[in-house]
Amino acid sequence: PGKGAMNHLREKAFGWSTAGILALLLAGPAHALPFDINVIFGGGLSPSQQAVFTEAENTWESLLPGYQAGISITSLDITASGIAIDGPGGILGSAGPTYGTDQGGFILSTDGIMQFDTADLSVLETSGDLVDVILHEMAHVVGLGTLWELNGVYVNGTGQYTGAAALAAYQAEFDLAATFVPVELDGGAGTANGHWDETWAGGPNELMTGWLNAPTFISNTTVRSFVDIGYVPEPGTLLLLGLGLVGLAAARRRRSLH
Repeated sequence: PGKGAMNHLREKAFGWSTAGILALLLAGPAHALPFDINVIFGGGLSPSQQAVFTEAENTWESLLPGYQAGISITSLDITASGIAIDGPGGILGSAGPTYGTDQGGFILSTDGIMQFDTADLSVLETSGDLVDVILHEMAHVVGLGTLWELNGVYVNGTGQYTGAAALAAYQAEFDLAATFVPVELDGGAGTANGHWDETWAGGPNELMTGWLNAPTFISNTTVRSFVDIGYVPEPGTLLLLGLGLVGLAAARRRRSLH
């Protein structure tokens, strides 16, 4: 099977792959399995940096404990590493799904990659941004923003996400009269068409908007959007709204996330 090309992450402009999945595996038997992220450390990450990846893995597994019926994926394997790219600043790294499968009526990620320039990792960690960035980018590897079009919940350039589960959550949380979830159209390639709109009714502090603003939280709209692309959320995730994420620093500078 083939591998999708990766977009670069530049300073203050974090990117995820939009190249598409080149290889789709055969669908398996009709039974649901737990959602298991397997982070494979490929070198270049300190123990404390590896711990941030593990924290993000545990967070998403707790919010998304399973797949829907008809999906037989055993794990989402993400290779995470620190590599030398171009020194401090400039290109920070790359992240996105690399392999996928067509099962249960969904296109799902089975493998992904998250790479960061070793010259920038310590800066991200010291500033307190690394937790936010890893959580955000891991969500893109799982499929938020990267697999919307392939799963028929978004048409590029419209700014209107129409997946039923996320829309219902958005109506309940933020805008009862909404007919779509607003998607970001600004920020250029990597930000536009892959994040919730910065000016949506949920506010700019939600983790999956295109810019990072403290204090960060994960909305039920984000959690339920994964239902639209094949996952089963943990009951009661609506309670996360307004609680924030454990370990996130209270003060962050505003920065663009791709």
